[in-house]
Amino acid sequence: MKKISANILDGKFEHLVDENKLQVTHLQIKSGEEIPSHKSDKSVIVVIYKGKVDFSGEDSNKIIIPGDIIVLNPDETHALKAIEDSDLMVIKAAI
Repeated sequence: MKKISANILDGKFEHLVDENKLQVTHLQIKSGEEIPSHKSDKSVIVVIYKGKVDFSGEDSNKIIIPGDIIVLNPDETHALKAIEDSDLMVIKAAI
């Protein structure tokens, strides 16, 4: 077992786990900041645990709040815009 703790950031990201088939990233985005449209070659799970984010997928937009989880297939285009200062955990895995 290994314990990993996310740091308190200032609107940045940090890779907590970065291995061949798995990447876990702690992401902080400030209110009004955007992450432009992009995609991953891995399956992606986004867990928001603070704030509010407008999450855009290929076919819809969702406002996500703590407790919400977004699941994306490989190569699915997506973008984010923070409505409030937000903290997210982004898990990418090749399954």
